[in-house]
Amino acid sequence: MKYLYKHKNYLKILLIGVLGFLLVQCNKEPDEVEIPDELKQIMQYIADDSVSYSEFYELALETNLSGILSTRGPFTLFLPDNEAFKAYYKEKGKNSYLDFTKEELSDLMRNHIISAQISTSDMGLGSLSEKNALGDYLVSELPGTEIVINKRSYITDRDIIVANGIVHRIDNVIDPVTKGIFTTIKELEEYSIFSEALKIAGLSDTLDIVQIPYGQGIARVRYTILAVPDSVFNANGIFNVNDLIDKYNNQVGELDETDNGFHDYMEYHCLENTFYMSNIEDGLYYIISRNNYIYFEVGSEFSINSSETDSIYTTLIEKYSNIPSKNGVIHGINQLLPPQNPEPMEYQFDTTTFPEFQELEGYAESGTVRNFYDGENGFANIKWTGDYLQYWCKAQGTGFINEDCLVMSEGYWTLEVTLPRIARGHYEVTGYFKKGGNRANIVFYIDGVKIDKVIELNGYDGPFVDEKICDVNWTTTQEHVVKLVTVYPGTIMWDRLTFKPKI
Repeated sequence: MKYLYKHKNYLKILLIGVLGFLLVQCNKEPDEVEIPDELKQIMQYIADDSVSYSEFYELALETNLSGILSTRGPFTLFLPDNEAFKAYYKEKGKNSYLDFTKEELSDLMRNHIISAQISTSDMGLGSLSEKNALGDYLVSELPGTEIVINKRSYITDRDIIVANGIVHRIDNVIDPVTKGIFTTIKELEEYSIFSEALKIAGLSDTLDIVQIPYGQGIARVRYTILAVPDSVFNANGIFNVNDLIDKYNNQVGELDETDNGFHDYMEYHCLENTFYMSNIEDGLYYIISRNNYIYFEVGSEFSINSSETDSIYTTLIEKYSNIPSKNGVIHGINQLLPPQNPEPMEYQFDTTTFPEFQELEGYAESGTVRNFYDGENGFANIKWTGDYLQYWCKAQGTGFINEDCLVMSEGYWTLEVTLPRIARGHYEVTGYFKKGGNRANIVFYIDGVKIDKVIELNGYDGPFVDEKICDVNWTTTQEHVVKLVTVYPGTIMWDRLTFKPKI
């Protein structure tokens, strides 16, 4: 009994010791485990460095973007630090973000966010591949080993991977682009003659339009301006706008009329659509009236309208190029670039390049399908009868431009599109379609004239066809209306029309 009692005392002492040890351990502070950046959402990443980025964090809360930046993404964030924000406030004559309107703060923040993951290895000389949350393209340049965004913000710390995207730290706030392309040029001192000439030629108001009514919606207007700096004018004996007028005025009509040589010269430098240096390729680029075009050849330089006999050719001046505006981009050029007489060249019309499609969320992204039901009023330059018109995009090796096309519902239908202006000339017209068992057979009408050929798309003798439709010989440069009408019911998948000059 004495042994048993002694044994129980030992057990009791042992249990008390164990419990004491556990109590001591429970009262100790737990070791902090640092979460790696790649496991943090963007907002958590910013919060963890409040010394440097508290201003951005507060603005994200103020503009209701904190929730978005804590979602799955992916996002690309250009992140300015507190010092960059203080410098920005001072630049704008403000003391703090409280001196800005809610809308200004929202635009400022969204200007730094892209709904896609873009690393610095994807950045080059021109625009980034995706629009930011304002619908604008940010511009990147590569001076030496540096990367600069929108001409002012250097990336100081690159490619920080987080759980919902990628962060690039920058040294300056990226000011939202708000001005039209004419106002932007006017404020650049190196283009004083060119900007005054645009106004006299009657082009300034047009070039400051950012949006226009289009169908039932609003379309973003986009331009590319090939601007001649004062230094280039001066090298050619032009020291003011009157010298420029004297050189190109043919005394036909007023200076702001389309037949006047001075107006013709100025309009020749205004291209439709926006082309940064990163997306200029070899090919033809129409001016805004589509009465003429310029031709780019891209090699070590961007040569414009060059020929084998040219010892001096027109090219872009990198220092003065890729200047963004709200509705386009400005490139400086090193020569006067007088207009050339337009000659027919191959023109390809992509049926999905209308603004209503291009502004769609998911445009040119595989898996995007959208149906439209108002065939008379829904689009400015597309009309149809039938159940619906469909925008369809799927990456499956179709040969379609952007892997997308127009689709009409099965049955009998009509589909009419108004093409942009095409230079006068003699062309062979072909259309690119997908064939199949449920496809329609169709006939074409061009400018109201029926083409006496049935395009047979119902069948399996090859899934895709680039079918000749007809030849045309146009004596004027103008828009043309193309209409498709079913003669055998079915659906259609139509990608493009091609106009090849006939020699």
